[in-house]
Amino acid sequence: MKISVIIPTLNEVENIRQLIPHLLQYGQKHLAEIMVVDGGSTDETMDIAKKLGVMVFKSPEKGRAKQMNFAAKKSHR
Repeated sequence: MKISVIIPTLNEVENIRQLIPHLLQYGQKHLAEIMVVDGGSTDETMDIAKKLGVMVFKSPEKGRAKQMNFAAKKSHR
């Protein structure tokens, strides 16, 4: 069984730098996809996530639940 990981963000550049490599290293065969859905960051959150090779989306609305629902609709799983 593979899972999709959805990460809602807002100015989380330091956390994303650590979290995504950790998920890639330890999730390996269990990950279907990692999706970062941003709520309007003013830092490099989205750029760093893209460089780390995960799917990145800008949510049309702010708020954790709205960001999660937006990404869930884009999920391949």
